[in-house]
Amino acid sequence: MARIVCFADNAAVVNAVQQGLGEGYHTIHLLSASQLTSALRQTVQRIAPDIILLELSHATDNPHLYFFLRADRITRNTPIILVSTSGKPLAQQAEILGADGYIERPLATEQLRRAVMPHLPRHRVAAA
Repeated sequence: MARIVCFADNAAVVNAVQQGLGEGYHTIHLLSASQLTSALRQTVQRIAPDIILLELSHATDNPHLYFFLRADRITRNTPIILVSTSGKPLAQQAEILGADGYIERPLATEQLRRAVMPHLPRHRVAAA
């Protein structure tokens, strides 16, 4: 099973990912990113995600969280996909940060699969 960590304000992103990728082939962990804490770091290290979805919003400390994840030895090479509403310069933000991709909300199934599936481990994708 692929392990997906989703930093989001609410469960809407998680629900969209479950519907878009299908249930049973991955485990999604919804984490709040309102404060960067050692407990948050420990949780992410324990999960050791295969991919991270990072929702960009005003409620989360996104740039700090992105660099926090890139600096950590467990997640430094983990693909990070940015998620945000349309209309924002998301492609530019993803390029500036060095993110592995981006998805505009509302999440369309094909867009989600194109962004996420290439980053999942091959043996897990083959099972899907």
